[in-house]
Amino acid sequence: MVQKAYILTLLAALSCTVLAQSAESTSVTRPQALEADVDMSGIKGSFMFTPHSPIGAQVTVCIKSGLTKQFAVLPAVGFEYHIHVNQVGPGGDCMATGGHLDPANIGMATCNPATPDKCQEGDLSGKHGNLKPTDSGEIPAFSYIDNQLAFSGDTTTIVGRSVVIHNNGTRVACANILPLQQSGAQIGESTRPEQTPGANSEDTIKATTTNGHVNAAAAEGRQVTKEALWTIAGIMMTGFMAAATAV
Repeated sequence: MVQKAYILTLLAALSCTVLAQSAESTSVTRPQALEADVDMSGIKGSFMFTPHSPIGAQVTVCIKSGLTKQFAVLPAVGFEYHIHVNQVGPGGDCMATGGHLDPANIGMATCNPATPDKCQEGDLSGKHGNLKPTDSGEIPAFSYIDNQLAFSGDTTTIVGRSVVIHNNGTRVACANILPLQQSGAQIGESTRPEQTPGANSEDTIKATTTNGHVNAAAAEGRQVTKEALWTIAGIMMTGFMAAATAV
C-alpha cells in the first residue's frame, strides 16, 4: 500500500509538471530578429530589427558604402529611410514597395520626433533622424529603440515589408525585411518570399500571420504543441496506473 500511495503521488506530481508545460507552450514566443540587407547601386548596408521588451524593436543600422556627400542631393539633410508596405519588385524595383507603413493612417504630416506616437510607424528617419552622408559613404553602426514597430498583426507587422532609402525623395536602394537567417543571401528580387499564386504582395504579407501573430516559420521559435504534451501525459498516466494496480 505504501508503494501504491507513492506511485499515485508521483503520478500526480508528473501530471502537474506536464500540465504546466502545456500551459506555458500556449504563450506567444519571442519573435526572431529581422534584417533588411541592402546591396543595390553601390549602396550596401543592413537594418536589423531585434524584439524589444515589452514592445517595439531595437533598430541597428550599419551602412558599409554608397551614401557619400557627393552622391547626396542635399548633403546637409542626408538620406531619408522608411519601412514601406510592400515587398521589393522584380529586378530590385523599389517603386513596387508602395507607401510608408502607416496602419494608424497618420498620413504625410511632418513627423515630430518628440511625439513619435503621432508619426507613421514606418517613418524611421522622421522619428530618429536621416542617414548623414560621409566622404567615404560608410556610416558607422548605430542603434535606437522604436516602440511603434510591431512583429505581428496583419496591418502593423514589419515582417515581409521593406526598407527604402531615399535621396531627396528619390528611391535609391531597398531590401525586404526578413528573418535574420534568410536575409543575407537574398538581394533585390531574390529577397521576395514566394507568393501564393494569384496573390499580391499584401496578400503574401498577410499569409505570414495567423490570428494576428507572425507564424513560427516566418519569425518565431517552434514549440512542443499542447496536443503533444497531452499525449505524453496520457502515456505516463496509463503506465503509472498500471503499475499502481499491479502493486
